[in-house]
Amino acid sequence: MANLKRYNDGLFKLDLWIRRLLAMGGWDLLHTALCDGACEIVRAETAVFTTVDLPGRSITYTAASGEWNHMVSGVTEPLRNGSLCASVAGCGTPLRIDRLSSSARETCELFKIMEMDTVLLVPVFEDGRVTGCISAFRVGHPFDQIDEQLLQQYAHSASMVIRNFRLMEDLRRHAVMLEEEIAERSRAEETIRQMAYYDSLTGLPNRRLFNDRLQQAMALAQRQERPLAVMFLDLDRFKVINDTLGHATGDKLLSAVARRLRECCRREGDTVARQGGDEFIILLSLVSDAKDAVKVAQKIIRGFQRPFVFDGHELFVTTSIGISLYPHDGDTPEALVKNADFAMYRAKEQGRNNCQLYAPEMNSRAFDRLAMENSLRKALEREEFILYYQPKVNVDHGQIASMEALVRWQHPSLGIVPPARFIPLAEETGLIVPLGEWVLRTACRQNRLWQDEGYPPMQIAVNLSPRQLQQGDLVATVRGALQESGLDPRWLVLEVTESIMMDCAESTIEAFRALERMGVQIAIDDFGTGYSSFHYLKKFPVHALKIDRSFVRDITSSSGDEAIAGAVITMARGLNLRVVAEGVETVEQLEVLRALNCRYMQGHLFSKPAPAEQLVPMLGNVAGACLNFGTWC
Repeated sequence: MANLKRYNDGLFKLDLWIRRLLAMGGWDLLHTALCDGACEIVRAETAVFTTVDLPGRSITYTAASGEWNHMVSGVTEPLRNGSLCASVAGCGTPLRIDRLSSSARETCELFKIMEMDTVLLVPVFEDGRVTGCISAFRVGHPFDQIDEQLLQQYAHSASMVIRNFRLMEDLRRHAVMLEEEIAERSRAEETIRQMAYYDSLTGLPNRRLFNDRLQQAMALAQRQERPLAVMFLDLDRFKVINDTLGHATGDKLLSAVARRLRECCRREGDTVARQGGDEFIILLSLVSDAKDAVKVAQKIIRGFQRPFVFDGHELFVTTSIGISLYPHDGDTPEALVKNADFAMYRAKEQGRNNCQLYAPEMNSRAFDRLAMENSLRKALEREEFILYYQPKVNVDHGQIASMEALVRWQHPSLGIVPPARFIPLAEETGLIVPLGEWVLRTACRQNRLWQDEGYPPMQIAVNLSPRQLQQGDLVATVRGALQESGLDPRWLVLEVTESIMMDCAESTIEAFRALERMGVQIAIDDFGTGYSSFHYLKKFPVHALKIDRSFVRDITSSSGDEAIAGAVITMARGLNLRVVAEGVETVEQLEVLRALNCRYMQGHLFSKPAPAEQLVPMLGNVAGACLNFGTWC
């Protein structure tokens, strides 16, 4: 009866400990509690849980009860033949030893340090194989059959707890993996959405998202019978910045522009998007009339007055803005954006850095511009361009000193198209590069032809476009034109605008220095109209300055223009530079310039631009007699 009671008590304790084991929060707690439960169930003084690795022939003391835990936990040793654990693992049956012999102690490092003399070992099974062992120890009191049965049942229940732990661990691991997979999928979907609807550089909505929002805003505006506005923005001369300072700086500028536009358009319902390149579009869904939209545009223009600062350098950038209104200027997103674009081009035509409201006549101008562009692209192939030449006169001798080559377009239906109509379009489309090369080659050939025909050698001046400086190899292009024509480099002058000189990159300055070493001369055209700087005159290989016609036009009546012209002439003489006054149309203008010691002049007083064959009678003759200057020379 006493044994039965002890057995039932043991089962009761076993049930309690299994419940405790199931509530454990981790493997370390589980294994330690498993040892503590074994001690209480079979009244052992200590217990050890050993993990058995049969394929690897090793055992690991995973946990122990009491003070032994920190001493043995994690210790691994080989699974020796003849050891007690090896016997239990090999047979899969319990092993009870009433008194450990000295030979048995030698089989296990743990037994060597423990003073226990009686031990009970039971195997722990998982999936039909021994994976562990529970060892209970006493001193002077052997284990009996009831202890063995209780510990064996405990080990069986513990194996199920361990198996449950592994399953729960797998479930938790799979849950974490599933959460990570869901999170990764969400991140991928967000990335795809970001790529599909947002601009990667600026983070602004792209054209697709803008059109979606515009469509929704138009539907709401239609129901509420109120207008909305679309603004189309383009950065002025952005390509010059991009080509001069590099695409990295250009990208920084675009990102900074995006931030500044968001600062200007913070109202609910406003959407700032990047159309592409240096173009931005803005939706203003809460406007009452055109004046509201213009106010926002003017706020943006004022916001651009602050410089953009990158790497310690200040960049001043302006923008041209076109505005269209729903429903007056279009009833589809495409029409509103297109008409705002037309208005933006009108703002460009009006001098940039301003805003324009769309007007229906802009459509016809846009189509005319498109037709002009298409015709311009074919004009080179069809040989529709011709060169006119205008002489520059040495007024001290009354003789032609040089010629300036000026391109004209002989359109098949429009006749002679003046440069003011097609040069800006050629600049914008990039067609100025092949056109400029044609002008250079043709002018060099014509000058050499005049020399071959026996006329006195003189210089020929050719204008260079900013695009020609930014694209291609200028030095190679000039060298090729000279070699092809046989013209000596000293008879060629390249004219560049003052603004080009100010924006010039070091690589372009080096190109001009190479041209100077070849013998080609450089002249600054329209001097005084840009951002004049003595520093750049010193740095830039310059041989001549051309006083802009705006200072010559009123030189006889404006003391200011006379003073400016005089200052330029004096400065040029001090720098040993030749000065040419352009736009001279009257004898009175000529006399004032002569009094200021200006020797070279160009203008209608001497000759209008004309084809080469019309200028032949003037070549080599005294200019005063040939051109009927009068007695002043």
